[in-house]
Amino acid sequence: MMRMKSVWIATGLAAVMMSGRLEAQARFGTNVSWGSDTHIGLGARVGFGLGELTKKSKIEGQATFDFFFPRTFNAWEVTGNALYLVAPGGSVAPYVGAGLGYSYYGAKGTTGAYSRSLLQPVFSVGGLGSNNSNFFLNLLGGVRFKPTGNIQPFAEGRVEIGNGSQLVLTGGVFFGRK
Repeated sequence: MMRMKSVWIATGLAAVMMSGRLEAQARFGTNVSWGSDTHIGLGARVGFGLGELTKKSKIEGQATFDFFFPRTFNAWEVTGNALYLVAPGGSVAPYVGAGLGYSYYGAKGTTGAYSRSLLQPVFSVGGLGSNNSNFFLNLLGGVRFKPTGNIQPFAEGRVEIGNGSQLVLTGGVFFGRK
């Protein structure tokens, strides 16, 4: 079951990325995140235009991957979001957005772990560990700061709504010019 979900997610992301509707100039970035249930994490992201849609309405796409470092379980998330650029081009450029995400939580060793909500135990039996994964709705808002050379800092907050909702605060940088 877990493999099948991963195949569908990878297929969907590949289809979007290869759809020809995306602008050729994607921007790549890195970030540090804090999740209310998953604690500290490191991640990567790509921001991309959506062709004619971007030019007409200030909407762009974003895909993220975050790997979190909680003490008792393994955790990672992947999201795909549509962003609306409220006031692009200023020294502080705010944006809002929404999208879908997929999270994976698995027990480490024989210690057991907890699911995202921290209320639903995910037990590890005999060192084999259990896994928990789910899809969620992602609502977010953030600001991008004026680029310095080829680096553009950003700060973002998102609320993940689904089985085991959490708040995630993120800060990082995009590399390259838009």
